[in-house]
Amino acid sequence: MKRILIISVMLCLSLNIVKAQQTATTSTGKVVILFENGTWKYAEDIKKEEEVKKSIPEKPFEILEAKVEKKEFLMGPSKKLSKYFKTRNIVKCDLILDSNKDGVSLITEWKVMTGEAYSYFGYIKKGAFLSLQLISGETIDLVFDKEYEPKEFEKYGFSTYSAAINLTKSQISKLRNNIIIKATMNWSRRAESYKIASPDYFKNNLQQITKDK
Repeated sequence: MKRILIISVMLCLSLNIVKAQQTATTSTGKVVILFENGTWKYAEDIKKEEEVKKSIPEKPFEILEAKVEKKEFLMGPSKKLSKYFKTRNIVKCDLILDSNKDGVSLITEWKVMTGEAYSYFGYIKKGAFLSLQLISGETIDLVFDKEYEPKEFEKYGFSTYSAAINLTKSQISKLRNNIIIKATMNWSRRAESYKIASPDYFKNNLQQITKDK
């Protein structure tokens, strides 16, 4: 019965291979970890186990000059938009990593399925942040250091935001070894959590622009 359930999950969910395990996101937005031995756990349960373990010292690393092209990170319904629209209620966020000798820039590209994004979400204000809850039990707030306005395309029924975040070495060190189990965006008008399309985005992609010393 357990194997039937696992097969069902694997057929219904988009999987991302992470070395000895796989991650998947359920239709309700929960992150699931699938192991090679055929067992699985909710990431939230693993997080509780990780919280009671002793913290492992972070390995020193260096930043390489590289770029990771745009990949989907978040995509799911907005609670606010869902009150007014049955289908056109999706918020999507793609990420780009760009690193050089000055550091690592995380470019967030948002697409909101309404031509009036400002009315529902407002701006991305200076000091606003994307809050990421890690499987290790920690929460990292990625802060925007500038203000960004939406570009509204009322004729086509969507709006976009493009905003950059400078990652600190401490943030990179934690993100490159973790899976994300919850993501919350703090817009100027409200905060909302969205379904994570790629829970292992940072674990997979930060390895491409960093190297252990």
